[in-house]
Amino acid sequence: MKYIVENNQILDDIFNKALSGPILFKNKSLLFPQYTPENILFRNEQIIRLGYLCSSLLKGQKSSNLFIYGKPGTGKTAVTKLVLSKLKEKGKEVNSDLYISNINCRSAGTEYRVTAALARDINIDIPFTGLASKEVFTRFEKKLLKDKIPFLIVLDEIDALISRYGDDLLYGLTRINEKDPEIQLMIIGISNDVRFKEYMDPRVLSSLGEEEMIFKPYTPKELENILYDRIKSAFIPNSISSATVSLCAAISGSEHGDARKALDLLRVAGETAEREGRTQVLTQDIKNSQGLIDQNRIVEIIRSLPAHSKMVLTSILKHPPTTSRLKTMHIYALYTQYADEYLGWHLTARRFSSLVHELSILGLIDRKIENFGRKGGRVTTILLESPEKNIRKVLCEEEIFEDIFNI
Repeated sequence: MKYIVENNQILDDIFNKALSGPILFKNKSLLFPQYTPENILFRNEQIIRLGYLCSSLLKGQKSSNLFIYGKPGTGKTAVTKLVLSKLKEKGKEVNSDLYISNINCRSAGTEYRVTAALARDINIDIPFTGLASKEVFTRFEKKLLKDKIPFLIVLDEIDALISRYGDDLLYGLTRINEKDPEIQLMIIGISNDVRFKEYMDPRVLSSLGEEEMIFKPYTPKELENILYDRIKSAFIPNSISSATVSLCAAISGSEHGDARKALDLLRVAGETAEREGRTQVLTQDIKNSQGLIDQNRIVEIIRSLPAHSKMVLTSILKHPPTTSRLKTMHIYALYTQYADEYLGWHLTARRFSSLVHELSILGLIDRKIENFGRKGGRVTTILLESPEKNIRKVLCEEEIFEDIFNI
């Protein structure tokens, strides 16, 4: 009973302090990644080009497919969402029939779910499970060929789909255009990694006939302007000094040019200041928040990984210490040993390579294809991007991985 009373008192104190303390945020939701601003700074060139490509569908004409590349937080998804929103509005305004589907392949998780989402977006009733992916695609294709309504498909984080399941779905989509000259199907693929096309069949790339658009990382000065633009609506006046904004932009600009991380940094710093009862966000809050965000991100990513991906990381950590980069063939040998013993089975070398690719996209490892000449050939090498002790600590939350490390 004593502990219950103490816990209740602690929570009462926290809530009362929050209600009576200073308020720094005017609208904190504007600082989260889910928010898409109506005015996206420093991306006019990309907005104009994407708008022109999509405008062909309003006239019932074919448009080029497009691959969009860029590091996380460079505006790829935000720009695409903005153009899609305006395209829908204009389509309704001029009574132009148009199907639009915007799917995040990593969130969808499987090829079946991606295909089912495409089918549902053209008004086909598809169960969440129970059908084969090919059957879902066949229904989708028949409906599209029957309706002959222009269809814009956006596959965000398309590399997650291709690295796991190959490019069969993408190839099937490109073939629909070839079956009927009246079909206008446009595909936009968004990826953080320009190298993901290495996993695609040359025939698929040829069928796509795609254009490319690159989103470069924001410079510190651009990030500073983006932060000021968001601060005026998200924070109360005079709660953040110019020195604090400059530091936040400088840290984010020098490391990654990621606007989302810059906004995260500012938001967490603001939460810290508000929690401590201060009326202004300090430069020290930015410095303290940086480590907290990076650490939390790594922890959450590793915890959410499937068992075999965690086993790949475990195998990397269990590799004997070396001053050079690790060859994936050596890691695969360790992985098969541990996976067979602790998980009951191991993945094929190709599927293992896909997991390595996914871990590199997530920023946990650095993956590189190196050429060792005639005798050595092309070899994939890897290097951990995050501190070993942090990765190991999270992995050891599960008993089987703790057992492996204790061998």
